[in-house]
Amino acid sequence: MRQPGTRGGRLNWAVSKTIGGMSEIAVLSPIKKGCVPNERRTYEERLRSLIDGLAERHRQGFPIDLNRVPAIHFGRLTILRPEQYLVGSSVKDVRYFNMPAPPAVAGPNQPTPVATSPSTVIPGVVPEPFDEFLTLARPSSPPTAPASSEFNSFLLTQVEFDGDLRVYMRDIAEYLADAFDLIFENCEDFPRTRDFEKFWLWVRRYQINTSLFYAAYSDLSVARIKHLEAFKQRFDAFVAQVRPAQGGQAANLDALFDAFLRENQQIAHDFPTPSGLFRQS
Repeated sequence: MRQPGTRGGRLNWAVSKTIGGMSEIAVLSPIKKGCVPNERRTYEERLRSLIDGLAERHRQGFPIDLNRVPAIHFGRLTILRPEQYLVGSSVKDVRYFNMPAPPAVAGPNQPTPVATSPSTVIPGVVPEPFDEFLTLARPSSPPTAPASSEFNSFLLTQVEFDGDLRVYMRDIAEYLADAFDLIFENCEDFPRTRDFEKFWLWVRRYQINTSLFYAAYSDLSVARIKHLEAFKQRFDAFVAQVRPAQGGQAANLDALFDAFLRENQQIAHDFPTPSGLFRQS
């Protein structure tokens, strides 16, 4: 019998989608269980702390390592926990906040109550988080019931970028090696990026298919978008010079226009850059 995810008895790899010049990748990698050696944090807690620090730096406008790969349009890191993906399953360890009270025993004039199975999704209830420390120290009882410590949390990585997937992953390995490893070494069997072939196979192993890939600006590279942004800023400054707010017109219009044209010439520096893109000046 053919196993799910296989074709003709062999592994059926997920395939990145491409629209115009833009591609995507989604990777769902299991996070290691237990505590980091010589630390009191779990791997998931360390991972969450690293991601929070990265997100805060980006929110405040500070440079982050991802800026070194100019092909990236969009990136997202999401930690998916067992209590989220086990909702509605038959796993008895899933508990819920504000769970409705069980129905009363039917009386003579009352209908027979309908039993709620563990796989029933009840509107309005929120799953309680699994406590990994508790489940590692004291597995669920009875022993035959699945312990919540048996379930991994997952790191979902979603990226949209210019160009080919393998070229993009080589840029990651070359320009983000240590910073990338710091995040993903918290995931199962991550080989680090220095050995690219092992790293590439790890990525493909945990890559999942994206059902819908929508790209509103698929014909514009990141470099082109940044160039258009700079052009708009310079054009606004040029208009402010030739048509001052107080009225009138600049006397040296030809000289200002020539200066504007010089500022907006597209000049390549240090080509090729990561992913083979020009840097616009």
